[in-house]
Amino acid sequence: MMNLDIEQAKMKLDKIINKSRSRFYKPIQIAEVLYNSRIDNSIDASNKEDYRIKSKLWRDKVTNRLLKQSSTSSSRFQDDIWNDNAMPPQVLKILDDFNKNNMGVVEKYIYDKFKEKLGVISSIMDIVIAGVSCPKNFQLDNLLSLFRKEAGIKRSIDKCYEIITYSLFETVVNQLEAEITVKIPKKNNLLLQEFSDLSKVLLNISPEKPEWTEVAHIYRVGVTNAADRGLDMWANFGPVIQVKHLTLNSTQAETIVDQVESDHIIIVCRDADASVISILMKQIGWGRRVRGIVKESQLIEWYNRCLKGEFSKQLSQLLMNLLQQSFEDEFPEVTGIIEFCQERQYTDINLPELWCKNT
Repeated sequence: MMNLDIEQAKMKLDKIINKSRSRFYKPIQIAEVLYNSRIDNSIDASNKEDYRIKSKLWRDKVTNRLLKQSSTSSSRFQDDIWNDNAMPPQVLKILDDFNKNNMGVVEKYIYDKFKEKLGVISSIMDIVIAGVSCPKNFQLDNLLSLFRKEAGIKRSIDKCYEIITYSLFETVVNQLEAEITVKIPKKNNLLLQEFSDLSKVLLNISPEKPEWTEVAHIYRVGVTNAADRGLDMWANFGPVIQVKHLTLNSTQAETIVDQVESDHIIIVCRDADASVISILMKQIGWGRRVRGIVKESQLIEWYNRCLKGEFSKQLSQLLMNLLQQSFEDEFPEVTGIIEFCQERQYTDINLPELWCKNT
């Protein structure tokens, strides 16, 4: 690799930052190598074996504190950050020297960029919290519009969609007081006795208790890899729910359905993509596996019914409380980053002119 100056090294760093989703795992991993190298002179930034494995632990310590989670990607994928097309040791060494000579300025720069992304999320949280205080003034389309406008959050819009969809579905299902019953007909009593051990484990049913009932619920699977088109939500009464806000073509739509092992799939998507899926359902065999398509306009309409409709007194506060709690669970870093930066004394560092602009 040719010799680089600090400006070129910063450009490599900015490229990684600009590609990062709201979790910010890779930039934080770089920042933590720089921090640990600054406080431990035995670390050589030009030798990636000094930090390749340790950097994952350093990063996870920070992300577990700020995000309440750590990367679940493969070790090989995590190691890709030190490849030539990302942050190779030669470039990291340039950043490391500059960082040491300037009291941690590169670390501060990375965490300032993290806070910028959180600034968008903070704005979203403000809208939701305001909605909790006055549910009838909450406008879902305003929230979705904010996600679309802000480049820093576009790559995480599916998570917003999941939270919005989950909060609505779970609130309505809960207030409907829907129940699910599992039972074995009397004619199969002998078969139940023969397989009582299996039935107990699989169905929670035994010859002494041949049926049971529980309340219906929707569950989020949790944080998934950006490339994962697997399960987003599931219901204990049958359907699985796929939430997709990114533009879909026919191949992607087929992949979504093919990778979910269920005959009761619900797809939540933009209005424009709903027409693509509807056409495909009529043309190919998996259409019968899709129970329904929920469009963005329907989500907005259902939110309006909950918050301003006939049953708003029953539903509005419950919906907004769940929406707020779900966003706080998804983005716990909003309140933690300020305290973290104060502890590291990043607030005492002034960024040089080069580091006050993005490249």
